[in-house]
Amino acid sequence: MAPSLRRQLMVTLDINPFCQQNGNQLELLHRFQERTVFTITPAKTIPIYAREIVTLAMIHPFLMHAVAIVTLLHDRYLTRVPNTKLSAIEAYHYYQSIALFNSKLSGPLQDSERGPLWVAAAILGAVSFCHIEARNPEEAWPLKATSSLDLNWLSLSEGKLEIWRLTRILETQFRLLALEHMNFPATIPARPGLEALPPEFTLLYGFEAWSTAENNPYYAAALSVAQALNLTSDYTVNMSFTLFNMKMRPEYKCLLARKDPRALLLLAYWYARVCQFEHWWIVGRAALECQAICIFLERYHGNEANILRLLQFPKTITTCFSRGNAVDYLTPYLIE
Repeated sequence: MAPSLRRQLMVTLDINPFCQQNGNQLELLHRFQERTVFTITPAKTIPIYAREIVTLAMIHPFLMHAVAIVTLLHDRYLTRVPNTKLSAIEAYHYYQSIALFNSKLSGPLQDSERGPLWVAAAILGAVSFCHIEARNPEEAWPLKATSSLDLNWLSLSEGKLEIWRLTRILETQFRLLALEHMNFPATIPARPGLEALPPEFTLLYGFEAWSTAENNPYYAAALSVAQALNLTSDYTVNMSFTLFNMKMRPEYKCLLARKDPRALLLLAYWYARVCQFEHWWIVGRAALECQAICIFLERYHGNEANILRLLQFPKTITTCFSRGNAVDYLTPYLIE
């Protein structure tokens, strides 16, 4: 950690009651700046995360808590913590961040809070996806009993678009971060169409030459899958998955909530694709819920031959997570 920032942190720890009550804040910020930051943002925005966000976290408690929980979950992954509930300190930071974040959004915003709120939303979106309570596919959505919390992580992802509007992010020093997220698809030089998918998709989803996102509820999701299958780096795949979640069309989300088999199959393809890159805050939920989707479709839609044929790709990818040391690998993500 830069000496100047360390001195600033020490001053903040002395005068900030929140930091005084939690002596490990300096070390958490240090681990975020020196390690975790490199896993949650592309190279061009690392300086903003490493410098600006750490500095602002000392001013805005909702951001401090968000930085703390994502760093602690990264610790959990790196140290292969046994399958336990969230620790007291993890739960404290997680729920404090959400409570303070929601409190800020419910009132008038200061200009100085707009950028930090958007960054906190991005971090909490990653945390909500990483935090999964299922210990095995049978306890994971869509196999588990229906709950009002199903797809809750998706609501947080979609919420980032609303946060953008509320915070006028483009008017803050975080303009580069915002543009990196929202304009990302334009940075991909060649994006294939539905022809990149197996031919069976056309029949199963009723795609025609005139199909669009407006007349076919599966079109936008299928197109995003087709493009993802042709991406070659973990950054482009993970960023595309984030944008897919943020911009998911409401009609497709409703189909997911109803456990529509064709909607589930598309999500299984997305999950299988991101599992191939094993990014720490994504792969735990993706692997478990992909396995759960495969079991669900075989169990309740086993008479639909096209679905079963197309299911082979996600089944093959996630098989490795249910054999050998897969339980040890997934342990950091699983919370009782």
